[in-house]
Amino acid sequence: MGQAVHETKVRLDAAGWKVETCLVDRKSDLRRRAKGAVKAGTDVVVAVGGDGAVLQVVQVLAGKKVALGIIPMGTGNLLASNLGIPRGTEQAAEILVHGDHRQIDIGHLRVHGKRELFTVACGVGFDAEVMKQTSKRAKLRWGKLAYVASAIGQRKRVRNVGHRITLDGRRTSMRATQVFLANFGGVGLAVEPRLEVEPDDGYLDVIAISASGALRGLRSGWEALRQGEPGESPNGHAYRAKAREIRIEVKSTRLVEVDGSVIGTTPITASVRPAALTVIAPAKSRTTSASAER
Repeated sequence: MGQAVHETKVRLDAAGWKVETCLVDRKSDLRRRAKGAVKAGTDVVVAVGGDGAVLQVVQVLAGKKVALGIIPMGTGNLLASNLGIPRGTEQAAEILVHGDHRQIDIGHLRVHGKRELFTVACGVGFDAEVMKQTSKRAKLRWGKLAYVASAIGQRKRVRNVGHRITLDGRRTSMRATQVFLANFGGVGLAVEPRLEVEPDDGYLDVIAISASGALRGLRSGWEALRQGEPGESPNGHAYRAKAREIRIEVKSTRLVEVDGSVIGTTPITASVRPAALTVIAPAKSRTTSASAER
């Protein structure tokens, strides 16, 4: 990690940036350093690391005029991959220098009195179980395959549970094995949903998947991805909606994760904060060609 920070600094110095760097080991230090940078009038805070590091910096920069830059170094790199930021210090640093400043929505989550923000998605149910069971050691050794191994190990947990979900004041009940509150389409399902998820439309997308058993879970996940209209899917195994305020209650508590980090259990209340975060992303005119080349 230290080498990546050094290489990033060298490239930004060469571009004429005035750069200060620091290496931290604890989440609290990340937030403290980011707060200090904002207070000092910094224009950009660059997170060199994985989803956990990015998420900590987001907690500080939300609602501020300071932009977030990302050098993705983790396993999932959810926000970076959704924005089209490639792995590799050289390519990512190039985007910091020549990319666009883009405003995106963020999700605001309240769980057992705590506040958490997320940029990509909040997951309730099976995916949070997989995240919890995937060790840091396994991720370092196997990368994304570590999540696959954990998913196989947790396959018996693919089962429907009764949920009471309130969307902008309208309450509905459903049985589901997984519920996503998505701000981007790439929520770890390998393929983005056919019904597009927009990170700057002022809404969170609700995706609920109903299945019991691993094989049915795969089929239902595919059905959710291919769903083309809001509401219940033709076969009844998926549900899509948009909302600004969402509450999820479950009779037996379920694990909750945000952007790949398990943060608690249900019940949860979520809301969207429109255009609350400025990120540096590939210039729109070059995003498609750049992605194809890499």
